[in-house]
Amino acid sequence: MIEIRFHGRGGQGAVTGVRVLATALYYEGKFTQGIPMYGTERRGAPVTSFLRVGEERINERDLVHEPDMVVILDPLLGQTVPVTDGLREGGLVLINHPRGGRDAGLGGPFKVATVDATRIAMETLRRPITNTAIIGAFAKVTGMVTIESLEKAVMKQWPGLVGEINMRAVRKAYEEANMPVDVSDIEGVKVRQLGMMDRDVSSWRLFRPEIDAEKCVGCRRCYIFCPEVAISMVDDKAQINYKHCKGCGICAEECPTEAIELKQEEI
Repeated sequence: MIEIRFHGRGGQGAVTGVRVLATALYYEGKFTQGIPMYGTERRGAPVTSFLRVGEERINERDLVHEPDMVVILDPLLGQTVPVTDGLREGGLVLINHPRGGRDAGLGGPFKVATVDATRIAMETLRRPITNTAIIGAFAKVTGMVTIESLEKAVMKQWPGLVGEINMRAVRKAYEEANMPVDVSDIEGVKVRQLGMMDRDVSSWRLFRPEIDAEKCVGCRRCYIFCPEVAISMVDDKAQINYKHCKGCGICAEECPTEAIELKQEEI
């Protein structure tokens, strides 16, 4: 039996990705078990989901504590979440990252494969929902599931045009994924431990809103709708406290003058 732990953020589709992958593996004749771990997560908050795959019926019902593989849907998540905790020696990490495994900021007695899932999602889905790109890369680097089974599972989850668009992300990620490399000689990123009083959600951000002061008319819509109260008004112009900004993009959606532009965070 193979145990896999998925790390993502609310809105990236980690739970749905596990469901689709489990279905595809079932079509391959495997026994599968997907376990979502729900909490009070909101868009941008860290979430975890689990997958077990076996040749025989799976009787375990607890969470995965010592995975054979870890899948990371967000390239910045490892800075604040211990994503490789419990990973078995010689295991595999698949991470959404624009460079190769030795440049992904992870190190330890395991291998790292990468795929630029964010770019692929933006090119195909026009949204930073990285789950289907990740499972396409999963098929490439593990060989556990075929593209044909993934397509069948994706179209079952999203019939019609939505499914076809998601399959573009799957195929593109399959083609572009970087195969696993050994990182046992590299020191991994140290996890920052944030206190509850810090309320620093900046590490949740994949996209950073930037305000053009000349276009801002002081309408206060961004100020009113910001769920993290990260925006204040100074001299009738909006200003962002990036420590409290999780990058949800609501401010940009609500701005009537298009004064707010979302720019991808540097990794």
